[in-house]
Amino acid sequence: MELLASYLEITTFIITILGVPTAIYLYVKEQYRQRIEREYGTFDALDAKYIEIQQLCLQYPELDAFDSPYDTPRHLTEEQKKQEEAILMIRISIFERAFLMYQRSTASSKSSQWYGWNIEIKEWFNRENFRQVWRNHGHYFDQSFFLHFDQYAHPVQSEPVQVEVKTSAIAN
Repeated sequence: MELLASYLEITTFIITILGVPTAIYLYVKEQYRQRIEREYGTFDALDAKYIEIQQLCLQYPELDAFDSPYDTPRHLTEEQKKQEEAILMIRISIFERAFLMYQRSTASSKSSQWYGWNIEIKEWFNRENFRQVWRNHGHYFDQSFFLHFDQYAHPVQSEPVQVEVKTSAIAN
């Protein structure tokens, strides 16, 4: 009986020694898998919203809401001005969503994916209609997003914004 108890005690000890590291490994592996899924989900959700806004721009080609601006300003009716403002507000909302989602992402996805969003934000602030919408409605957005985004809202010179390469993507 004592011999059986000794064997059981040794077996329990071996299971504990092997089981704890295995459990830790499986936990870390699962956390990594979930983080990758969240990052893909972030990218996928933003991609879907970006496609939606592009489709909206295709529905209203007379508005200056596409990624590339018109060479000459268009004269819009009051209704068209409201439509353009609404589309630009949707675009700002997508930027806000990207900002907030990438704030919670890993450093690698921030630097690789947020960098492209930041370039687009800077380019949009070269456009007067976009700056005007931001001036009128920017204070309604998340405070951390507002602080980051507002740094680009000041009137730009006649030359486009110069984009500098940075590896730290999102400021606090």
